[in-house]
Amino acid sequence: MAGMVSLLFKYVVFGPFQDDIKDLNKNFKTLNDNLREIRISIEELDKQVDEHDRRLDRHHERIKDLHDKIWKGGNN
Repeated sequence: MAGMVSLLFKYVVFGPFQDDIKDLNKNFKTLNDNLREIRISIEELDKQVDEHDRRLDRHHERIKDLHDKIWKGGNN
């Protein structure tokens, strides 16, 4: 009797929601895949930003050196 009530409960109460639960699981998987791709993209962008930051530092030093050479050369 308890098994019958359990089956009835399963199919009557949860039956209509099974497709919704499958869709929800599929959407969670898609969301997780998208988040993984976004995380990878962010990591790649971080590397690019770091490289650009190093390049800017080198340019800044070169500009500063040129500025110093011009002002020191102009005062002599």
